[in-house]
Amino acid sequence: MHLEFRHLRVLLTVAEAGSIRKAAARLQLSQPATSAQLKRIEHELGGPLFIRSAEGVKPNENGQYVLRCARDLVVGFDRLREHARSAAETDKGTVAPLRAGGTAGPLVSLLISALFELVPESRLTIDARRSVHALVKALSLSKCDIGVFGEFPGFPLPVGESVVTRTLLREPVFVLLAEDHPLARRDSVRLRDLSEEEWVMPEADESGVHAYLHLTCQSAGFSPRIAHVTPDLSVAQILVAGRRAVCGVWPSADVPAHGTVQRPLVDVPFHRRLQLAWNTESVPPELADAVGERLLDAYLDLVRRRPHYLSWWDAGGKDFALDTPG
Repeated sequence: MHLEFRHLRVLLTVAEAGSIRKAAARLQLSQPATSAQLKRIEHELGGPLFIRSAEGVKPNENGQYVLRCARDLVVGFDRLREHARSAAETDKGTVAPLRAGGTAGPLVSLLISALFELVPESRLTIDARRSVHALVKALSLSKCDIGVFGEFPGFPLPVGESVVTRTLLREPVFVLLAEDHPLARRDSVRLRDLSEEEWVMPEADESGVHAYLHLTCQSAGFSPRIAHVTPDLSVAQILVAGRRAVCGVWPSADVPAHGTVQRPLVDVPFHRRLQLAWNTESVPPELADAVGERLLDAYLDLVRRRPHYLSWWDAGGKDFALDTPG
C-alpha cells in the first residue's frame, strides 16, 4: 500500500474521535474496515501509532509526531486549493480550459463532479467517449488533459510518454443472471458454474475485453461461448432475463432489475483496474492528487448506495479492491 493524502484524514479522524468505533461512524465505514485500514497505514509508517485500550485509542509518541505532520499537510493542502481556485478565477480569461474525458459509466460522472469542485466551470470542457481506445488516443495526443477508464489485467493501454496513470482501485465483475436461474438462489457464484452458459458481451475492442474473458474462464477450466454481441445493456438484459445468456456487469453501475439479479463471482479475481490518467504538461500534480482523492471518496459513497456491492465490499472485498500494488 502507498500512503496517500486520504490516509492522513483517516488518522486525524481516529485521533479526534478517540475510538475506532466513533471514527468508523464519522468515516461512514464499518468498524472492522476502519480498523483494518488503520493497521495498513501503521504498517506503511513503520509501526503502531495508537495505544489501544478498552476506553478507546490515543496516539503514542510516534503517533503524536505523525499527527502533527498530518495536520500541517492537511492545512497546507487546503490553503493550496483555495489559492489555486483564486488564481484560476483571476486567470480564467487567459488560461486554456481543462479537457476531461472518460468512457460510459458512473466513473466519468464522478470525475466531472470532482472537477466541478476543483476547477472553475468556465475552465472545464467534457469529452466522454464510448470507446476506451478513442479516449486513450486523445490522452496520448494531448487532446485530453485528464480522464478515467477501466483497464483489464494483462492488457495495458498505451497512454503516451507525457501521461501518468494511477490505479484508483480494482473493480470486480459480477454476473447478471435471470431471476429464476438456479444459480440466482445463491449469494455468490463460482465462475466454473457458468461453464455451460452462453454469454452476451459488448463488441471486441482494443481493451481486450473478449480475450480477458477467455483467459479468466480458462483459468476456471472452461472456454466461454460468446453467443451474442451488443453494446446495449438493455438488449443484454432481455437476453439474460429470458435465460438465453449470462453477462458480466460492473457492480458500481446502476443496472435496473428487469427480471435479472447480480451475483458476485468468488473463485477467480475477475476484475478491471480503474485508472485516473492525466497529462503532466497541463495538469499539476496537486490537482491530480486532489482529483484522485475525491474520486475515490465518491466511489466509496457509490458503493454504499449499491446494496449488492456493499455486501461484497464488507465481506472482505474491500481489501481486494483497494490493494493496488504498483
